Formats: sequence, C-alpha cells, structure tokens
Amino acid sequence: MSALTAVIPLIEETPRGPSIAGTRITIYSVMDYLRGDWDRDFVKRVMAITDEQLDAVLEYIAQHKEEVERNYQRILRRSEELRARYKKLQMERSPFPPDMPEEEKRELMRQRIAEMKKGTQPTNPKSILASEDFTSHRP
Repeated sequence: MSALTAVIPLIEETPRGPSIAGTRITIYSVMDYLRGDWDRDFVKRVMAITDEQLDAVLEYIAQHKEEVERNYQRILRRSEELRARYKKLQMERSPFPPDMPEEEKRELMRQRIAEMKKGTQPTNPKSILASEDFTSHRP
C-alpha cells in the first residue's frame, strides 16, 4: 500500500502579493533583506521563517523572475514617492527650520516641557523660534 501525501504549497497568492503560506510575509519583504546582502541565517531569524520557506521564496523568485522584478521595482518606486511625500508634510508641519541642528531642536523642546511643568502657558515652538534669534536658521 502506498500512503497519499498532500503537498501544501509554501507560497500562496494573496491580495498583498505572493506570500509565505500561513504568514503575512511577502516575497518582496524577503527580497529587501536579500538585496541588502544579509545572509540566510539572519533573514530566517528576522523573518522567523524556516529553511524550507526561504528556499520556497528563492525558488518562486527564480521561476517568476521578470514579473517579480517588475513588481518589486514598482513597490520601491511607490515607497520612495510615499517617503518623499511624508517627508515634505513633516517639513511643512514642523515648527523647526529644516537645517536647524537636532541638538537645538531638542533644547527648544526641553524649554517647552520645562514651561509646561512650571504651569506657565506652554510656548508654541513656532513662537519660541519667532521670539528667539532662530531666524538665521530659516531658509
């Protein structure tokens, strides 16, 4: 008699893209580490995956190379666009000039916290910048 064994695919298609079955880890997430020249053991530890799962990802990438590469590049472009968009928003909303050194920003925030602890009216960082001589940092 022969026993029938079910073959369970290790990579499944999901709305997020091809993923390791039973996880939310896409092959593109694994590709980030692989492109970053991280070794197999590191990738397995960080992603909490097995050798078999990592091999399945590598095999899937090899079998679908053009499609995977095209989608990965699209994901990278979109990520960069979003990063630039949110950086711009952060810069617009920040009370500090973009070229102000981090230590000066921290000092202004410490001053604001000290005022709040004293119970005085908290000073808006923008008003600190206006009242102090921080205009030299403005572009």
